[in-house]
Amino acid sequence: MENNNKTQQQVIYINIDDSGKLVSTEKVSIYAGVVFTSKNEKDKFITQYRSIVKNIQCKYCNQNIVICKSNRACPELKHNMLKPKHCRQLMNYIKKYSILCCIINNNKVYSNIKDNTASRGRFLDFSLKLLIKRTIKELIKEEKLNPHLPIKLVINIDEQTTKTNGYYNLRDGIIEELKYGIVNYNYSCYHTPIVFSDLEVNICYQKSEKSYLIQASDLVAGTIRQLYLNNINDLLEFTKKTNFINYKIILP
Repeated sequence: MENNNKTQQQVIYINIDDSGKLVSTEKVSIYAGVVFTSKNEKDKFITQYRSIVKNIQCKYCNQNIVICKSNRACPELKHNMLKPKHCRQLMNYIKKYSILCCIINNNKVYSNIKDNTASRGRFLDFSLKLLIKRTIKELIKEEKLNPHLPIKLVINIDEQTTKTNGYYNLRDGIIEELKYGIVNYNYSCYHTPIVFSDLEVNICYQKSEKSYLIQASDLVAGTIRQLYLNNINDLLEFTKKTNFINYKIILP
């Protein structure tokens, strides 16, 4: 965790993208990404990840290499376009850091939620809040975060994901969940809060083509979703192959 000398504020960076949609025609939807407990850790990740990406990008570029380098027009590397060896290369680096993931079994979500845009948005909001809460609780348990000192939570989310799913005031919802707890009316349960001395939450909606943090999160989410689909009838095997996930929830 990162501490400010004046306020002892701890800064946590959570970066998230999605893979798959919460609809009846898809079996699973995933939210996943990478967590950093200091700016130095985040910046180190970006520097090295960018270097690996730049070594790979030109292999996916149709332009003349001289033109490509001059106008920096190499394509953004998305999970669904990568060759297995390049996906492994990037994932092997990402796995050196903390990974969070929410796995939503679409078949177990009520149809009236999946079939209604507003209800679907609220459920996805709810899922994100629980994932972030689980991550914070685990960071406290690991003594990487002190709940009695001020906390600043910086959440980076893909801008396109937000447009698609229509989140409802996510920042206030996260503060409510972490500080006060919430009631899940659709599934009849109450989630207890985590008490902080002070909590600041910043939501940053980013364009994936300009953010290596979101690009890495896209790769994590896509990789986990593919592993789920490949092992959909063998939960034990799926769990074994995703043991690199540090903070995980499965819904509903």
